Amino acid sequence: MNTKPEEQVVANEPSEKFLNAITSKFDQDLYDEEKDITLPIIRVKRTDLPNKCERWRIFEDNKIVWTLESNKVSKKERKFLQSVDGFNFILRQAKIGIKSLNAFKKTLREVLNPVIIPPKRKRGRPRKIHNTP
Repeated sequence: MNTKPEEQVVANEPSEKFLNAITSKFDQDLYDEEKDITLPIIRVKRTDLPNKCERWRIFEDNKIVWTLESNKVSKKERKFLQSVDGFNFILRQAKIGIKSLNAFKKTLREVLNPVIIPPKRKRGRPRKIHNTP
């Protein structure tokens, strides 16, 4: 081997082009530079239970904050929570802070069945329009 010592690459040291790839995505996303605080890592893990039910566990910094079992919600709500939008909904609620199962189900129903306010109608009987030639 006729190589100079400064050209040899040590296996334990990363090269300069990979230095940016080493920093974690979580480190950049979960650190607020303006306020100088580290935000908590929030994860949702879905597991299947033997009785055809599911369980969603919400973790905050590797600590279980809240657990939701599928037998506590309706079939329509369960299908929504299995989707990507449902996972995002659980994450948003976890960031806000889930107070209770009842409050969680209430906001879930509002998302699934939005309230539609009908337009105001005039009171009384509608008038007949007479067509005169």
